[in-house]
Amino acid sequence: MGALVGALVGVAWGGRLAPAFRKQALRLMGLVVLIIGVKMALPLTDPVNALISIVAGAWLGDSLRLGSRFEIFGVWVERLSRHGGFMRGFMSAVLIFNVGALAIVGSLEAGLTNQPTILETKAILDGVTALLLASTAGWGVMLAAPVTFAYEGLLSIGADLLKGFLSKPLLGDLSVVGGLLIAAIGVNFLAEKTVLNVAELLPALVITVILGWLKLQGVSFL
Repeated sequence: MGALVGALVGVAWGGRLAPAFRKQALRLMGLVVLIIGVKMALPLTDPVNALISIVAGAWLGDSLRLGSRFEIFGVWVERLSRHGGFMRGFMSAVLIFNVGALAIVGSLEAGLTNQPTILETKAILDGVTALLLASTAGWGVMLAAPVTFAYEGLLSIGADLLKGFLSKPLLGDLSVVGGLLIAAIGVNFLAEKTVLNVAELLPALVITVILGWLKLQGVSFL
């Protein structure tokens, strides 16, 4: 809810901002997102897992042509709605809202203990982030709100079923790779162009979970 409200306010209010300020705000947003991503990735407890996950994820994403598929989807939505800026806002918001310790740990806490304290705190942070992001990156941020709701809801519902699978080390590896993806978003915002295709890096999140599970089974990558 916080992300949706923030996005609505950002879209409505963003048009009143001077173009020069919005450009500067976009760069500042990139700087903050970059720092958030780096902070999530540190300390890098298992650099081998992170490196393999990112490289293999990039290869798999490229093989599946995820970047071009997301781009085609974004162009289709923009034509359908006659609005621009969908992909930048949508992809950035989805990753910022969902790829991180708050989203994962908060959803698990809500599912396992029925105490949504972390998610309530995250909703406030998402609202502020969505407001700024929507004012600079477009209306696609709004569509990220229901995705975030569904994502956190599914994690909470499935938490009880995954009790025997989840562990702090595995969640730590996932947070590191997620932080690297978020840092990549920050780089793109600072450069004002797609330096790193984040959509093609998404499979890295699945790969790091698989590698983390193998590590728990005694498989070493060193």
